[in-house]
Amino acid sequence: MLSFQKGEKFPLPPQTEEGVVFSVEPYTMMLIYYFRKPTGQEREAFCQGNAQLAVAKLKDTLFILSRFAPMSWMDVPYSTHLSESFKRFPDLKPNQGYAVDAFLVDCDTNVLMEHRLMHLDTASSFKMRDLILEDQERTDFSMQQYQETVREIYRNYPPKELLKRAVFTAKMRA
Repeated sequence: MLSFQKGEKFPLPPQTEEGVVFSVEPYTMMLIYYFRKPTGQEREAFCQGNAQLAVAKLKDTLFILSRFAPMSWMDVPYSTHLSESFKRFPDLKPNQGYAVDAFLVDCDTNVLMEHRLMHLDTASSFKMRDLILEDQERTDFSMQQYQETVREIYRNYPPKELLKRAVFTAKMRA
């Protein structure tokens, strides 16, 4: 079992580049922000800022966008076909939403700087589930095509343009 302790080594494989990683785990969605020596302002925004999540779908490719205001929107492509952990979403009951575990990790030291547990509202959770299950059901997935599509979309759509094309945008709440 993994242990996530603020101020300790992050128990997942280190990442040396700044950016965001998104994964769907059996009971939560994980959103990992890798920053090089996060500033006090970044840490405060991560812990206290208004948290939002959006999903854009372009050319059958999902992009997960997130932000902790006043930080800028960040994005990451996602496919269940590249996920080792995704198996299925648990069922939702009325007035229930999926959990989102957000982590801020210093990518220089691989130390967990901050952790924030949030959740999506019910409607956004259903939309998220539908988009991800749709992706999982694709039988024509090709790694080469996926990589080409991601490069093409990044060339043509900065985060603000991806956000304009989001299927949904939601606030994440504690």
